[in-house]
Amino acid sequence: MKKFKGFTLIELIVVIGILSLFTGIFIARYNENTGQLRLRSEAKKLIDVLELAKKKALSADLIPTPGTPKKTFCTDFSGYRVAIASGSYSLLFGCSLVYSPVQNYNLTTNITVTTGTGNYNFSPLMINPSFISNTIRLRNSSISKCVDISISAIGIVELNETLINC
Repeated sequence: MKKFKGFTLIELIVVIGILSLFTGIFIARYNENTGQLRLRSEAKKLIDVLELAKKKALSADLIPTPGTPKKTFCTDFSGYRVAIASGSYSLLFGCSLVYSPVQNYNLTTNITVTTGTGNYNFSPLMINPSFISNTIRLRNSSISKCVDISISAIGIVELNETLINC
């Protein structure tokens, strides 16, 4: 008698079930890791803009006054400001305490600022900078995790790499 060599239907169902289980676990972990990376990436972009404002204020980096001929510069430099809203932030140039936008940035989908919205003023030569808060918290609603950015009274900006539940 010739014996049939192959897989039974039950063996195939068991293998497909195990593969489906592992695939589901992998996809869930992948989505969570992607969300964490996106949150940290957005926090690093915000830190870069804060650092840029600080460096431009320290060096008194002047830009031509908006609405004037190209070579007209501000004579009463107020510094740089980073204005943070829940879904966006802006880098602004200050002349005579009037701030003009230099660049606007939007946060990616599902990421918002929950703590620390307002104006972060980097004064010329960083003499008495003014910050609305010493902590900026970004939240990724798709994974319910937050990351904190701390800013000291003298403008030292640091990212706390530890994600927290929020």
